[in-house]
Amino acid sequence: MSDYLFAHKGGCECGAVTFTYHSHQPLSALTARACQCEFCLPRSATYLSEPDARLQVELKDRRYVYSHSFGTNTADFMHCAVCNNLVYVKSEIDGHDYALVVVAALDESAQLAQPGPVDYEGEGVSDRLQRRAERWIAQLDVS
Repeated sequence: MSDYLFAHKGGCECGAVTFTYHSHQPLSALTARACQCEFCLPRSATYLSEPDARLQVELKDRRYVYSHSFGTNTADFMHCAVCNNLVYVKSEIDGHDYALVVVAALDESAQLAQPGPVDYEGEGVSDRLQRRAERWIAQLDVS
């Protein structure tokens, strides 16, 4: 989109799932979050989002993506079905999809500052969904 200054590219290893993260800022100005939950911590998973950003995902074929959820079952972790890489996360809140970018899937992830640890253990479901609606990417397009 023309109103975004930066288009950060990324995707899975095999290229079956690619994305463009449209942002008003360069990656060097953003800070990723290192989730400390039992799923993310062992995988060193880190995520990036800005509420006014846009995530545009392109699939070579809809069969090339699968999701799983765990814990509160309020987020879908989207993986490439070919190479099994985690690419993005989405959460449907009141009929609207919000998203996170998986930092490891960004082509130029080295430009990001060291991620800050976050721990949402003990957060209630309604508080969790409210936080996501306020902080996650509000524009998710998958084609």
